[in-house]
Amino acid sequence: MKFAKLALFVRDYYIAIASFLLIFLLTLFIYAETKKKAQERVAKLFDLRAEQASEAIELRMRDYVQILMGAKAMFTASDSVERKDWRTYYETLEIEKKYPGIQGIGYAHYIRPDELKSHINKVRSEGYPDYTVKPEGKRTAYTSILYLEPFTGRNLRAFGFDMFSESVRNSAMQMARDTKQPAMSGKVRLVQETGKDEQVGFLIYLPLYRNNADPESIQDRQRLIRGFVYSPFRAKDLMSSILGDDFNDLDIEVYDGTSLNKDALLYSTDTTLYYHAAVKRRYAKLKTITIGNNTWRVYSTAKPTLGRSSDLELPYFILLGGSIISFLMFFIIWSLSNTRRSNRLKQTITDNATAAIFILDVNGYCTFMNPAAEEMTGYTLKEMKKLPLHEAIHHSHPDGRPFPEEECALVTSVPANISLRNHEDVFIRKDGTFFNVSCATRPIMENGLPTATIIEVRDITEEKRAQQAILESEARFRTMADNAPVKIWMADAWGQSVYVNKQWQNFSGQTWEESLNFGWLQAIDKQDMPYFESVYKEARAQATAFRLEMRLRRHDGQLRWAVTTGNPRFGAQGEFLGHIGTIIDITDIKEAERKVKQNAELLQKLFLEVPALVALVRAPDQQYVLVNPLYRRLYGNRQLVGKTLREAHPDMEGQGFYERLDDVFEKGKPFVGKEVPSVIDRNSDGELSTSYFNLVYQPLMDGHGKVEAVLIFAVEVTELVTARKKLSTINDELSKKNDELQRINNDLDNFVYTASHDLKSPIANMEGLTSLLRDILQDKLVPEDAQLLDMVGNSIEKLKQTVADLAEITKVQKDLQSKQEPLVFEEVLEDVTSDIDAMIKDTGARIDVDFKVEGIVYARKNLRSIIYNLVSNAIKYRSPERPVQVLVDTYQENDFVVLRVQDNGLGIKKEQQHKLFSMFKRLHTHVEGTGIGLYIVKRIIENNGGSIEVSSELGKGTTFKVYFKQEAVAVAEKQLSS
Repeated sequence: MKFAKLALFVRDYYIAIASFLLIFLLTLFIYAETKKKAQERVAKLFDLRAEQASEAIELRMRDYVQILMGAKAMFTASDSVERKDWRTYYETLEIEKKYPGIQGIGYAHYIRPDELKSHINKVRSEGYPDYTVKPEGKRTAYTSILYLEPFTGRNLRAFGFDMFSESVRNSAMQMARDTKQPAMSGKVRLVQETGKDEQVGFLIYLPLYRNNADPESIQDRQRLIRGFVYSPFRAKDLMSSILGDDFNDLDIEVYDGTSLNKDALLYSTDTTLYYHAAVKRRYAKLKTITIGNNTWRVYSTAKPTLGRSSDLELPYFILLGGSIISFLMFFIIWSLSNTRRSNRLKQTITDNATAAIFILDVNGYCTFMNPAAEEMTGYTLKEMKKLPLHEAIHHSHPDGRPFPEEECALVTSVPANISLRNHEDVFIRKDGTFFNVSCATRPIMENGLPTATIIEVRDITEEKRAQQAILESEARFRTMADNAPVKIWMADAWGQSVYVNKQWQNFSGQTWEESLNFGWLQAIDKQDMPYFESVYKEARAQATAFRLEMRLRRHDGQLRWAVTTGNPRFGAQGEFLGHIGTIIDITDIKEAERKVKQNAELLQKLFLEVPALVALVRAPDQQYVLVNPLYRRLYGNRQLVGKTLREAHPDMEGQGFYERLDDVFEKGKPFVGKEVPSVIDRNSDGELSTSYFNLVYQPLMDGHGKVEAVLIFAVEVTELVTARKKLSTINDELSKKNDELQRINNDLDNFVYTASHDLKSPIANMEGLTSLLRDILQDKLVPEDAQLLDMVGNSIEKLKQTVADLAEITKVQKDLQSKQEPLVFEEVLEDVTSDIDAMIKDTGARIDVDFKVEGIVYARKNLRSIIYNLVSNAIKYRSPERPVQVLVDTYQENDFVVLRVQDNGLGIKKEQQHKLFSMFKRLHTHVEGTGIGLYIVKRIIENNGGSIEVSSELGKGTTFKVYFKQEAVAVAEKQLSS
């Protein structure tokens, strides 16, 4: 049908169509070529602009690196750089004016742990009494921001900050240190941030080495590192200063590293990230730049304004102009064709019109009538011309009364220049019969005066009869609908209400007039309106029935659930007239359904998610009707529902499983079992394993007290039972091992004690014999023999001391249960110093004390041995280059009392410190000793739950820290007394 119409249209207007296509196709060709050239120019322009933006960023960052190189040169050229020199350097560069975007230029000093205290004191002496290295805490190395210009505003927050303490900064600083090259960090939060207008930040570091060295190896670089010159940057401020207003036609995104995920974003000119956008822009470019051993990815996209010019818009002007010309040419030729066809069409329409058409002159005589008019009246045009139209077909009323011409609206409308619409009247046929008509008149004007009148007449006799029948039917329908127990509505094909019954009016509070057209929709809840419109619109489009549930607002403002049904109405010719439907309040039903559904969901959730094995077995045939996922998983996910117990578990025969359930079904009493063993095929592969369960078989009764089903509820405790058995076995084994080790330890102690005791007598004999031999041969000894006897005597003395040390070690082990008592550190120290008074006087040693914790509860001889060894060693291993100074102090650290002994003696190499507490190990051989003292100290401390640490630097001194697992003595005494 559509193809036939199209073919007819093409046939009638082929010249107009051909003219349009010729001009329009030519326009499209010119448009395509022009647009192609314009887009090529824009693409080249975008590549140039994106490259310029990336180069601007890279060049500016190189400028900042050169500024840091200058700062490094300042340190290289001077023995010392003071704070004022640093400020002068910064102000001379005029960085804020020439290189905006940088947060500042700073110097961070590298600090070793033993330098930390002196470093803090030095900076405080410069006029910064509150200075400290932040954050506090023990670390293997520290850095501190000493200089940072401008030293105002946000930058004050960075003073003293240890950038080595943060992993991202630490990584960049180590890279700079080990490569001697500038290094850029990844994304960080600068310490300058205050919580307002926060921005992503990063830093660039350049290393400085001690004595202006240029170390070649990584080890030397790590050993000689002095500090770092660096600059912090706030990414948004930096990029804004670099890009400025020069790249307003681009959107630029900068990502840190090779990854382009959102977490790596440093900066973006727009809140929308176009790299991650679902719809990509036409022009985009990704550029990688490397700065300071770090990689940035710069993603540039063109804004719609890029390259916007008259050249870019020219193709669209060409397309628009050519299209207008094409359509103008088409309409001109189409109009000419229509003009020729118009006259033929008018004649055809008039001859074939179903309505009667009359043309009257100013005197009321008919000058034209179409075939329909002749058929309607029974007159021919020749007959009609003899009399005025009124006298021919309109001269009398149906009751026989004459119809005066001056009362005829059709006649009086001509001189009055009045048009009539839907004027109903009664005409008379030639045979004298009357019929109802609907008339429309329009005067024909010439020079402002009416010269004729066109009258269109329709025979509405049948319509009048139908209207009367409809009125009677509608009255009956209204009576029935108003008394129906539901709300009834009727709408036309456009969805406008044409009728609502009394029930609707009573429910909504609307009058009949307010409910008409679209007024009744006001009662629908706004949240449900989109759903209603979509369903109703589709039903109208398809002319089908519909049903939906929605909420309606009652006259009292309360929302009520209602089900609305609509059925299509059709006319006599099958045309769709609209819908008629009902509305039923289902609020109470919905509430009941909601509660039922809620309870059902709760029960289902409880059944499926309860962390236990749950199943339901019905009574008549002991068949599974419900099992939860855990229950099925226990039996290898086999199909259980619908099977009886014996069908589902043939391998459970003889385990009492069936018998227990049979008993519950028969007696109706629950069964409760604890750690019930069961042999189960868990993987459905025939391999059986024993498991243990705490279980309940609960009978469910019907209304007559009979068992309807049994609920199986079980919790697997296999791991608990197995663990308990293993724990018992392990405890037995540990007890045996402990007894065995105790016996071995006692045997070793007895052996050492016996050996040291039994060796004393032979050694004494050897010592006596040596002395006797020396006395006998005193005058006969040559120097070589005397030297040999001296060597024998020294060996005997060393053997004697070794035996004494072995006895001492044994004594330490046996003294583990020595009586503990409250001790005062100062008193124990005085006891020790009285024993080594001669050594103190000979060396001129000075012992300083600071006992913040005055004492502890400990074995007296053990504490004395610890203090004696540590203090005497501090004096023995003194440095000949400086007076001996020993610090002995105590303090509380968490749950430990710490005893610290610090000296300024020879010190110990770092690689030898781990040997310090070994038995018979001596690191300085120029002082007499056996190397057993520190071993005994360590054993005493660790046997009492403590620990000992040493830190030393060769040529500077050694510090021992003893951690006693003990509270302060005052607290300990209080606990003992209570």
